Amino acid sequence: MAGNALMPNYVEIYFGSTEDRERVAGRVGSALGIPFEPSDQPYADYLGRTEDVAIDLKVGHELEDDAGVLFEDMPYVLTVRDFRRGQLDEPAARKMFVELDRLGYRPIYLVRGLQEILASID
Repeated sequence: MAGNALMPNYVEIYFGSTEDRERVAGRVGSALGIPFEPSDQPYADYLGRTEDVAIDLKVGHELEDDAGVLFEDMPYVLTVRDFRRGQLDEPAARKMFVELDRLGYRPIYLVRGLQEILASID
């Protein structure tokens, strides 16, 4: 098997906000330049895409706080999947992380397979 065969084909950004879901979807979509459409899929409340990646925005998850990561304080999950099997998802997600952090969404974590990549919690 290839070295990353067991790694997920997506990157997730967990973040906190006290705003309602419509406001978050609008602000995040504007900041990222991605129009989100409401979704009835079980894995996403909103769907968006660029030429290279699909972006799912979900409100709520089943993760509990673990090892100092405050998942319960981060009800929003932005999942970034690329169309080239994991070549573009992380670079795209890193740029999105910077934008969400700039907007003040905190705490915020960028993870792949629940392994922390970036964090901002203050």
